[in-house]
Amino acid sequence: MNITVGFDVTFMNARDKVGGIFQYAERLISMLVSHTGMNIVAMVPAQDGNIFESLKGYPNFKEIPIGISALFSEIVERENIEVIHRPLQYYRRCTLSVPMIITLHDIQHFHYPEFFTDEKIKFRNIFYKRSAEFSERVIVSFNHVKEDLIKFYGIPFNKIDICGVGMEEPKSLNPSILQGIKNKYEIPESYLFYAANTWRHKNHINLIKALRIVHDKYQQKISLVCTGQKTQDFFPEIEKEINKLALNGVVKFLGYIPEEEMLLIMSNATLVVIPTLYEAGSYPLLEAMTYSVPVICSSVTSLPEHIGDRRFIFDPHNADGIAEKINLMLIDEKLRQENTENSKRQIEDLNWGKKVGAFVESYEKAIDGFNRKKRENSFPFSEFVCNYEFLLNSYYENILNKKDEKIQRKGEIIKSMQKSLSYRITTSLSRLFKK
Repeated sequence: MNITVGFDVTFMNARDKVGGIFQYAERLISMLVSHTGMNIVAMVPAQDGNIFESLKGYPNFKEIPIGISALFSEIVERENIEVIHRPLQYYRRCTLSVPMIITLHDIQHFHYPEFFTDEKIKFRNIFYKRSAEFSERVIVSFNHVKEDLIKFYGIPFNKIDICGVGMEEPKSLNPSILQGIKNKYEIPESYLFYAANTWRHKNHINLIKALRIVHDKYQQKISLVCTGQKTQDFFPEIEKEINKLALNGVVKFLGYIPEEEMLLIMSNATLVVIPTLYEAGSYPLLEAMTYSVPVICSSVTSLPEHIGDRRFIFDPHNADGIAEKINLMLIDEKLRQENTENSKRQIEDLNWGKKVGAFVESYEKAIDGFNRKKRENSFPFSEFVCNYEFLLNSYYENILNKKDEKIQRKGEIIKSMQKSLSYRITTSLSRLFKK
């Protein structure tokens, strides 16, 4: 079945390739283009019409930059798109002309609500749920996410497809530039490595506490190098912990750096540590395994399944336990070798060639199911339309609520200005504001 799949990846930014969802979308599209006969149409932001530069030579791939005002349905019709996949948890554009699929990566806020504002939780519960209800199929990467969707959102189990992520062959790296990169970032010879944006659930603080224990209790004077976006809301707390534990200069946060530099730094690390509290799936773990770097990880969600050996996992809430595992991996050369051999065995089962078939099957199910609904008089098509209308209604309500909040904030600013500016100026501003 040689079908045409449209990918709505208008959330991607070629200049800011941050986060696992970008990696997921980029790799999935690349593998579908190279491993299947399907035609892939990637709809990208108007300002980023070259995200998939490496795919430009493939006859079954097309990249279309679209702006905010672009008519989605016109693109679908013109390109003969038969199913649309948005590899993100909610829709920004919808159509009733072809079936739509989302990838719902996780609903972490049910497990760690303290990591989210009330506003973010409300947004997720409205848009994730509405988008899943409207979708013809919902794709997840792991069974624990499927179970969450059934339990918390009431999504029918037979509507959810588990399509596991894969890993491609490791990229060829240029070791001759390694020393220059290490000099550039002032990286020591021996170091732990962790690649993650500084979100609270990534658990940098417990890793830093564990490093202090490694230094004091086990007398291992090793550094920690971290890459990933420094988030404004939580990175300051991480800096406070570094100062409190007197680890300035020992812990290095490089921020987001080019992929080749990151991979070279990772592949030469003494040990990769993944202390995350929650993860649908961890690309940093899979990358370390792919490049045969000794790695240990949290005992949460899908990570134990991927690493496949309980000797290499730890409780992410227990800094002492993390430190003990780090020390063991530093002093036991035999264990380090067994770790990399285990990774080689595990990664064989994650080859993308073995994974893309599940996605193709999900697309075919979506097309067949959608066409069957249109043919069968017994199907309550109004229910499908209602889900669409609910989704749009929620979307526009959210926009209006945000606008109301902005108007309210402007009003509060004007009132506060009355204390320091003349009545004549603030009265004029108030009149303008009311218009």
